[in-house]
Amino acid sequence: MKLKILTLLLFFIIFQSKADQIYELIKIPNLKIYQIDKENNLRYLTPKKDFVTNSGIYNVSCKKSNDYRVKGKYIKTKNELDVYNKKFFEKIKLRYIVLCEELKVGEINALGFANPEMKTILLNMNVNNKLFERVIHHEVFHIIENNYKKFFPDRVWAKFNDQNFYYSGSSKNPENYSLTKINNTNGFFSEYAKYSISEDMAETFSFINSRKKYVSKIINLDKILNKKVTFIKEGISNIKKSL
Repeated sequence: MKLKILTLLLFFIIFQSKADQIYELIKIPNLKIYQIDKENNLRYLTPKKDFVTNSGIYNVSCKKSNDYRVKGKYIKTKNELDVYNKKFFEKIKLRYIVLCEELKVGEINALGFANPEMKTILLNMNVNNKLFERVIHHEVFHIIENNYKKFFPDRVWAKFNDQNFYYSGSSKNPENYSLTKINNTNGFFSEYAKYSISEDMAETFSFINSRKKYVSKIINLDKILNKKVTFIKEGISNIKKSL
């Protein structure tokens, strides 16, 4: 009997220790390890229960999901991230992927959220697979940009757009901007790309990595997007050269 109690106590201590370690690493409570991708040195995490946490200036909240939904989104996420490699993830300092539902940043519904300081991206599973693919790469780029801003200067990017164009910035709610592909591109892959330079770069990167055939076609028709795609590819190439 004593042995059983001791075993249970030991299990609880180890379990609690792992949970505490996760919190210390990324400052998000109530998470557990879902899978470890040893090949790419990534940790996939899911909530044991709903959480609310403060991440810098933002309050971030997300909800747990059932195993079936997690499994499907995990497979989709891993398939998309396999286009990179371990050295690349180490270089850009991405380590943790959190899969959850009903993600909010502040009071705004979000499809994803990147926290470069904690080497973490959070992905909202309440998204259809086609859009989810792009969100993955979009958030990866925010991690990239944070660590390699020298390869993606805003002043250069701003010159690609028409002279009379201005990003809306914080003047409008980002929820009002759609990530849906727009037909009349005129320099932008989606309406959300018009929100800020950072979001424009991230949207361009997401299309490059998840919509290759479409990008190859559209850059022959849209001179601005041609320049933007070339710019992003050159920046990524510079990072890879230093691997």
